Amino acid sequence: MENTTAIDTIPVATPVVTGNGNKKNAPVESDVYDRQIRLWGAEAQTKIQNSKVLYLHVTGSSAEVLKNLCLAGISATICDPRPASVLYTSPCFFTPPYSQVDNGQCGGTADDDSNNEHPTKKLKYDSVGHAVRPLVEELNPLLGSCPIVSKDISTLTSDDVKEFSIVIASQVPLDETVRISKLVPKNCVFYTIDCFGMRGVSMIDFGRNDFQFRPEQGKKLLDPTPIKDYVSLSDMVQVPLANCTNRFHKTVPVTWAMYRALLEYQRQTKHWMGDNDNQCQDETNAGKKIIQEFLKNQHVTTILDTELDELVIAGMAQVSPVCAVLGGMVGNEVIKVISGKGEPANNTLLLDGGSCKAWTFMVKAKQ
Repeated sequence: MENTTAIDTIPVATPVVTGNGNKKNAPVESDVYDRQIRLWGAEAQTKIQNSKVLYLHVTGSSAEVLKNLCLAGISATICDPRPASVLYTSPCFFTPPYSQVDNGQCGGTADDDSNNEHPTKKLKYDSVGHAVRPLVEELNPLLGSCPIVSKDISTLTSDDVKEFSIVIASQVPLDETVRISKLVPKNCVFYTIDCFGMRGVSMIDFGRNDFQFRPEQGKKLLDPTPIKDYVSLSDMVQVPLANCTNRFHKTVPVTWAMYRALLEYQRQTKHWMGDNDNQCQDETNAGKKIIQEFLKNQHVTTILDTELDELVIAGMAQVSPVCAVLGGMVGNEVIKVISGKGEPANNTLLLDGGSCKAWTFMVKAKQ
């Protein structure tokens, strides 16, 4: 009996006859994913193609992860019941043409001569998830349909997330983020990804302290190794900012403090800073007061007035290059987790676009 290797699980191209009678190979997995198979091997590619990722909100940052992972062959399921028009408030890779959004409110009107489609032919989507789905399916037809979870994120249960290898949340309130991170099964890794101005943060929860990976030594894979210093996301956000230090950071990283301040602002006001385009000066001052009070209670005194002004002005505004960089980093981390090759980033990923610096940072209670 012949031995079967992992490469046998990747379909090969089959010849088809074109209209002029010439034979041509139909594009299948072995064609589309050829470079990836050569990079990380057929076994890893098979694991990738058998994985499913659930996206909680498609934003400018999470869309970059969605794009990268779909191109790699990882199936996506989207839960984003927000109105489709919010796609136009961020540089989302999957933003549909304005003529496909209800009322043409994001790029023209029914009387606009620049609109080539008749207004009665406009496609109407009731949510971000449904607006993004056809674009995701077009990006990689080999993945088939992109399922949509039509429930509100606040109503998700453990049954809704039990089949996924990865869950990625973006612009989800902190209380809901913590709740869902506790719902995912132990074999699922939970990520958040948010960009704000020139900065970005991703929080990572491996779901268990015995999560294992295979370190790389050159081209050689070493034996499976447990992740070090596992901290759950729910414990991570309970650590006071004044305790978020290490030998390289004698004070809390500014990016982490800013992100926590934005999460606190959302918790108190129930909306994200910068959501209101017509925000008046009184609202700006009120938001600044909330953040200053939070930082004071957390004993953070190292954030400069200029950095605070930057945070209040930018809010959760997303910048395309920042989203692309952090989205690429998180996508790479997901590949490492699924394939089991290489040590994945643990706890948090921080990005400061102003200084062109990105690093991992361990947020944990001091022993």
